[in-house]
Amino acid sequence: MSLEQLVDIFAAANQLPIEITEVQERVIALGVQDEIIFRPVDGDPRKCCGVYYQFVRHDGAYSAPTLVSLIIYTCNVTTEWQRVICAKEMIHVMDHQAGKTRTESDLQGLLEKLLGPLATEDFGLADLMAGIDKLAIYQCLAFLFPPLARTEALEEIRAGRKTVDDIAAWSALPLPLVQVVLSDAWPEMSKMLVTA
Repeated sequence: MSLEQLVDIFAAANQLPIEITEVQERVIALGVQDEIIFRPVDGDPRKCCGVYYQFVRHDGAYSAPTLVSLIIYTCNVTTEWQRVICAKEMIHVMDHQAGKTRTESDLQGLLEKLLGPLATEDFGLADLMAGIDKLAIYQCLAFLFPPLARTEALEEIRAGRKTVDDIAAWSALPLPLVQVVLSDAWPEMSKMLVTA
């Protein structure tokens, strides 16, 4: 399944917020995983906001394997950011193998890159994974704030009936990300992000 397919599913939605459980159901229905489990933890968001593990579960000796993704996210951020973290991790569930960490040292390198400066001369695997992780934040906006909802939001703002803060509350997304979606550059940016 591609991100484009997921975005297309929600493209005509104008009722916000898009529920994370609905995205979860769609990803499963498209055959990426058999099961996606969300698990909140009391973690420090300055160290890690979300991570996922993929594994195969066998429910019986002769049962078919169940492909499972466990998405763990910190509950020590706002609900709006929790939604973004969970959506971003679902994008990673669909990632190509190059963007996935396989070892503890891969994960440690990714965390160091995410917590440290992104603009360095380090062109290693950790740098690539950090870029993919940040990209996924913007990619998930393509289905959490679909084009039809964006059009309606802009009409409401232009007519003076709503503010950007109102739209952020309606979408249940962080204000800085809503400002990106409402920018003039977003339609072209989102096309590039979805095919990236």
